[in-house]
Amino acid sequence: MEVTPSLQPMQKENIKILLVDDDEDDYIITRDLLADIKTADFSLSWINNYDDALERLEKDDFDVYLIDYRLGEKSGLDLLRAGIERGVRNPIILLTGKGFAEIDYQAMQMGAADYLVKDGLNSMTIERSIRYALKNSHFVHKLFTQEQKYRVLFEQSVNAIYVTNSEDIFIDANSAMEKLFGHLLSELQKLSLSELFVDPEQYPHLHEKLITEGVVIDFETELRHKNNQIITCNLSAARLVDPEQNLLGYQGIITDISEKKKVQQELIRLEKMMMTANIARSIAHEVRNPLTNINLSLEQFSTEITDRDDLTVYLDIIRRNTQRINELITAMLNSSKPSQLSLEPSSLNEVVKKTLEITADRAKLQEVQIQHQLDPKLSRFPLDRDKLVMALLNIVNNAIEAVEPGAGKIVLKTWQDNDHEYIVVEDNGKGIAEDNLNKLFDAFHTGKRGGIGLGLTSTQNIINSHQAKISVSSEEGMSTSFTITFSKQR
Repeated sequence: MEVTPSLQPMQKENIKILLVDDDEDDYIITRDLLADIKTADFSLSWINNYDDALERLEKDDFDVYLIDYRLGEKSGLDLLRAGIERGVRNPIILLTGKGFAEIDYQAMQMGAADYLVKDGLNSMTIERSIRYALKNSHFVHKLFTQEQKYRVLFEQSVNAIYVTNSEDIFIDANSAMEKLFGHLLSELQKLSLSELFVDPEQYPHLHEKLITEGVVIDFETELRHKNNQIITCNLSAARLVDPEQNLLGYQGIITDISEKKKVQQELIRLEKMMMTANIARSIAHEVRNPLTNINLSLEQFSTEITDRDDLTVYLDIIRRNTQRINELITAMLNSSKPSQLSLEPSSLNEVVKKTLEITADRAKLQEVQIQHQLDPKLSRFPLDRDKLVMALLNIVNNAIEAVEPGAGKIVLKTWQDNDHEYIVVEDNGKGIAEDNLNKLFDAFHTGKRGGIGLGLTSTQNIINSHQAKISVSSEEGMSTSFTITFSKQR
């Protein structure tokens, strides 16, 4: 006879939480929110004053600490700082109100595991924050307390992990660190962490926090690859000390967030495009109706004053300017809506060659040298060659205007890797100020006298319609480079 074993319910994780808050109502709300979470059993204790809370923090016998910023005479930041100074290792989450961004930032820099805005608190957000804090805390505990497991974690981590000496010169680094920055371990051991920073002023800021606070979490900065590529990173680091608290060095984890930043910028760009399109449609509607009435009135008026040459001159001025307004509205609408494409098999090399033909006379007139480096193995795929030529012309014409006549040099390149094909336009012109880079594709943003600022907006629109992407990098006073990226997964 077959016996089916009875299924035993899985035992829930028991998580001990200490809430430090001088408001009993907040304690009741937090208790009820935790009770609604079914994935774990939360044991909540409550302390309503700074001194008792500090005493419990010194024991460090809770899994997670929730600390309210407002504690009367002393703040939650004071308690956070005091707890970390006394060696609290378990995660601390700061509770703040709306509009306390600077406090939230300070808390994270001081070593808080997370922060929560009390006004928007619910069961989901508090559970996610607690689990995130516990996960990170567990990870840090392993790094510092489990030497046997450290090496396996160190080598297999997808994030770059490093160890430096007391002077912050690299001692050890995992393979992810080597891959991220292009340096072998033997090369890293000749460098200090400060030499990887793009902005040399940021390193002292990081180092000071490590000295004063012992740990830095998610310090966002730009670090440099061996080939000078700039990588946007989150850097978390902690001091390494011996039992007598003598400084041995530092250990850190570096996460590449470049793609995350690109996604965020892409979302912002899409929002801008949608907003521009809505504004363009509204303006077109509001302006074209009275513009039509003006033109009709002009036609009627002009038939009645055929014998007045002086008035005819002014009517012609009005007519030309109304036509100019109409053309501007049309250009604005065209730049903000998806381009209608006429797709035919072609290659990016053909787009570049056609662009070079059109710009040859203008470049010669301006005494600008234009070169090309084309990959002969690029594929043919459906694209609207004429529209892409128009988009590329906007970039090349801007480059011709940006370089110095007689000394200007522009290079158009095509190349590919396993996943993408690229068009790159590089020039040795005056460059673009960093403040203007993020506005470059915005409608009506222009640095040219007499320009209306729709050329690059239209260029971006055409490229987006091809499911491609455009990016720009520039060094003010030196050079600018535009890169158009086409995916091979079409």
